[in-house]
Amino acid sequence: MILSMTGIGRSRHQDDQIQATVEVRAVNNKYLKLNLRLPDALNGKESEIDRLVRNYLERGTISINVQLTWVRQVSPYVIDEATLNQYVQQARQAAERIHIQPPERLSDYFSLPGVIADQSASLDDEGEEEWAVFQVALKSALEQLNVFRTTEGQAMSDALSRYCDEVAASVTAVQERSPLVVDSYRKRVKDRVNEWLSDQGVQIETNDILREICIFSDRCDITEEITRLQSHVSQFRDFLQEKNSAGRKLDFLCQEMFRETNTIGSKANDIEISHRVVDMKATIEKIREIVQNIE
Repeated sequence: MILSMTGIGRSRHQDDQIQATVEVRAVNNKYLKLNLRLPDALNGKESEIDRLVRNYLERGTISINVQLTWVRQVSPYVIDEATLNQYVQQARQAAERIHIQPPERLSDYFSLPGVIADQSASLDDEGEEEWAVFQVALKSALEQLNVFRTTEGQAMSDALSRYCDEVAASVTAVQERSPLVVDSYRKRVKDRVNEWLSDQGVQIETNDILREICIFSDRCDITEEITRLQSHVSQFRDFLQEKNSAGRKLDFLCQEMFRETNTIGSKANDIEISHRVVDMKATIEKIREIVQNIE
């Protein structure tokens, strides 16, 4: 199954206090790289996010953008009643000793240290409640991303299958044309030798002509290259059907297919085969462009 390295997934999850909104974007990369934009409450969770993402993805540059918002507008400030009570008792005792009236309004005590506690940074010191909500949203976004990648991967697989058919057809044409190259060369050599002998009145041994033809035949023999190229195309099709996405293997096969095609073009010494080689190179380049975006 082919998986694209490009995609996007969004998700939102909330409990009775927090709402987490997560967007995950993926683009191609040889390795797995994370770009995180996290709120302060999730600082320090990078390693846990990395482990979670690796359960869904193997390669690519993954950008994760997170927003945390309060579902209920609860005041982050809390009165510490125990501390306030201590201040009031001490104020009354001091007032009795110096014979004055103690403060009667509670607001007179609110500016004293420790009476008002600020809890706006996080619901808890470790941010575990935020993490619990965020984790659900992240998993859902990654699942949506994989659905996107699977759909696009299927379209890429169909295109690659068509391109493999084009390469295979060109290889078959080259294979059928290859034996004719030596025959054509033998005829050209024979015609030129006969023409030259008739003008010069010189005789040449048949063995000399045969030796020249054998040397040419060995030099332009592309049987091994054709066999290997056919094998690469067949293996490429097999990789398209594997359970796991095989982007690295397909990339390696593209390089091998291009190498064999270049060798055929340099050895064939035939204009028709050269035209076929140009077509194959163009098709393999299209395959390579797609493979660069496969996980």
